[in-house]
Amino acid sequence: MTALAISAASLAAAVGLRAILLGPQNATGLSATTFPALIIATLYAGPRWGWATLAAALVAGFWAPLTTAVGVSNGAVIAMFTVSAVLTIVVSSSLREALLRLDEANAAQGKAQKALEATEARFRALADSAPILMWVTRTDGKREFANQAYVDFLGDSFQTALDFDWRKVLHPDDLPRILQEQVAGEASRRQFTLEARFLRHDGEYRWVRSVSQPRWGPDGAFAGFVGVGYDFTDARRAEEDLKRINDLLAERVEEALAERDEAEAALQRAQKLEAVGQLTGGVAHDFNNLLTVVIGALDLMQRHPSDEARRERMIEAALGAARRGERLTQQLLAFSRRQALKPEPVQVDALLKDSEALLRRAVGEAVRLVIAPSAPEAVVSLDPSQFEAAIMNLVVNARDATPAGGMIRIETLPVRLEARQVEALEAGDYLCVAVHDTGSGMDAATIGRAFEPFFTTKPPGRGTGLGLSQVYGFTHQSGGAATVDSAPGKGASVCLYLPRIAGDAAAIVDALPARADRGPMQRVLLVEDDAQVAELVEAMLRDLGHEVRRAEHADAALAILRAGETFDLMLTDLIMPGDKSGVDLAREAVALRAGLPVILSSGYTGEVLLAAEDAPWPLLRKPYGSQQLANTIAQVIRPAPEK
Repeated sequence: MTALAISAASLAAAVGLRAILLGPQNATGLSATTFPALIIATLYAGPRWGWATLAAALVAGFWAPLTTAVGVSNGAVIAMFTVSAVLTIVVSSSLREALLRLDEANAAQGKAQKALEATEARFRALADSAPILMWVTRTDGKREFANQAYVDFLGDSFQTALDFDWRKVLHPDDLPRILQEQVAGEASRRQFTLEARFLRHDGEYRWVRSVSQPRWGPDGAFAGFVGVGYDFTDARRAEEDLKRINDLLAERVEEALAERDEAEAALQRAQKLEAVGQLTGGVAHDFNNLLTVVIGALDLMQRHPSDEARRERMIEAALGAARRGERLTQQLLAFSRRQALKPEPVQVDALLKDSEALLRRAVGEAVRLVIAPSAPEAVVSLDPSQFEAAIMNLVVNARDATPAGGMIRIETLPVRLEARQVEALEAGDYLCVAVHDTGSGMDAATIGRAFEPFFTTKPPGRGTGLGLSQVYGFTHQSGGAATVDSAPGKGASVCLYLPRIAGDAAAIVDALPARADRGPMQRVLLVEDDAQVAELVEAMLRDLGHEVRRAEHADAALAILRAGETFDLMLTDLIMPGDKSGVDLAREAVALRAGLPVILSSGYTGEVLLAAEDAPWPLLRKPYGSQQLANTIAQVIRPAPEK
């Protein structure tokens, strides 16, 4: 442009020289030839060269009049020329600026276009190199971009891929769900995810997980979605395989655990059998002795029915043996912690005093026994026979652990316990019954197993390990807890914590039911499936002066009731053949005969009695005698009002 400006200036100088040579009559030729030079110089070189060109033209124009003595008219022409030239330069400068800005804008647009093309090329290269499916949709859902993986999945051309309807390759089982989820996702204009099986171009269904993200225009308006999808078939298959493996492993683990539990159960059974084997000289021997007395007595009575004196002695012997057998059975049930206790309010101090003679005989002369009751007003609800058995077990254990010259001390003490101060007992008033000895004591490991059934530290043949187990079972069934405090060489102390009954001890004990006498005759419906038991109970009822009608099971009893026979009382076994228990029979019988008194009876223990515990009728536990039967009948039969 500098060369053009120099050329324009040279042209202006030439024009001025021409005007001088031609004379003033051609002075107007100055404007005709100078203006194009001004425009060219200003547009191509800028205003500075335009002004330079004008100056050169003016110098040439003013030289002519001085040389040719041109008049005033030539000056006027020069003035008009100057004004026109200035305007020409100003307009040309503005035009030049506009043209320069246009050139810059065109250059910037070209540069931006090249940058956009480069960016799109990089995005396309990046998108096509990605191993996942990528696409961009418009607001109407049509795709305006798809990468190479997307096209390759369909196995078709790029344009066909953009216009392809994905519903055609969706697995039929996934189609309804995906359509519903897609409509909801697009309507939300938020990111959403879909998982479905799609038919690939090779004919194989592949699991594809797609994630669609909304995109927005520069003005913030919704512009469509950007989506990516990846094939996770292998991962899903691996997940399913892992799940199958986990299920199989879980089954194997369950089988292994079951085998382990079975092995442990077998080991426990073996240990129990071994322990039970140790009882051969004890429990089995005692039962054989009891059976010998019973069988022998009955045999002698059968052989000599007319010998009344012998018969009375044999009856007493058989009854005594049977009662000892009952106590032994109760102890064995207590060992397993399933004994059905018969609790009643008891003054423990008085009970210990009554048992003192028996306890001293059990201890012997080598060890001193001290009984120091300190709670004469304390009353506890417990089974007296089981309490006596528990104290006897503790005393015998203490005797075996105490050397000659030692001492065993039994004491009672009323205590107030905070919650969980002793095991899991609730806060309240308790009676502590403690048995102390000065024996060899126990270490921590032995204390931890002291209450385990069949665990014993005594030599074979001298202990079964059932003593402390019975104590533990009895105490917990009575609502209390048992603790052991001992150390090697320091003796041992076993404490039984039993919940106390609030109130005056004498009043509570006096409130116990008295021994029932023979009451008025009652018509009794006896329901018992065991023929021998039924015959014996019928005999006891008749001996008490009652009239009896027997039924072998629940349906037979209901048939008798529906036939219209009336009864004053129904005595039914709890467990009987058929689909009805004694509780079921009692409910239906009361529905048929409103107000019918019912007594339940059972020789079972443990969970079998749960239904009876929730029933409103009393439970008479087997074995029982005439007096127990009479007492229970007296409790449920209300005497008729006097007329």
